[in-house]
Amino acid sequence: MSNNASEKNGMASRVPSFLVLIGAALAAQLLGSYHARSYVIGNYFFLGWVVLRIVMPVAVLAALRVPFPRIGLGLPRFDRTTGKIMIAAAAVLGVAFIGIYFFRGYFSFYSNAFGGAGAGGAARFANFMIFTGSTLTGWEFLHRGFLLMGLSYLLAEREGVRADTAAKMAIGVVWVFEVVFHFIKPELEALGLLAGSPFLSWLALRTKSIWPSFLIHLTVELLFIVTLILQ
Repeated sequence: MSNNASEKNGMASRVPSFLVLIGAALAAQLLGSYHARSYVIGNYFFLGWVVLRIVMPVAVLAALRVPFPRIGLGLPRFDRTTGKIMIAAAAVLGVAFIGIYFFRGYFSFYSNAFGGAGAGGAARFANFMIFTGSTLTGWEFLHRGFLLMGLSYLLAEREGVRADTAAKMAIGVVWVFEVVFHFIKPELEALGLLAGSPFLSWLALRTKSIWPSFLIHLTVELLFIVTLILQ
């Protein structure tokens, strides 16, 4: 066999790094869906999700030699247009939750969550924040940092895909991940991610940081728990 043929066979047998990245994200969500409840501190801090959504992805990024400055952990870069878009998004969220308040069927799904109505509003809020502290940061790191930024980098730098096309492909992959994960939850949440996921990913890529998306996601969570308590 010629050297050229050997090189082609070697390239064909090599697993592309972007597939390793996607496979690791799938593994994290699969293992967490079935086993995260087995590793809980107290009743609400899900240590399993911290390991699967932060620790394991960091190890994979290191193994793939993805530069950590490229996964959006730095301060965001805002321009006037982006600032206006975030203000508009905040206004839309406020209006949306005013409307969602009247969807009793949606909130009945969570009627016994975080201690239930009998736990009292303050205790329920505290339980929710402990839970959110162990899940939200990991969710944004896994989807916006690891998967979105990591995939954009690997497609552009390792596979020769144009940077703008790589970004669009990464947004699409994250979109599928986030919406499908919410199929186990009320339909309203999956529909929300149908619009919210590409917006948050676009925002992360535009600002080169996961933190604006994190803040918007955190705002959604705070509005949710306050609305739930007020039901």
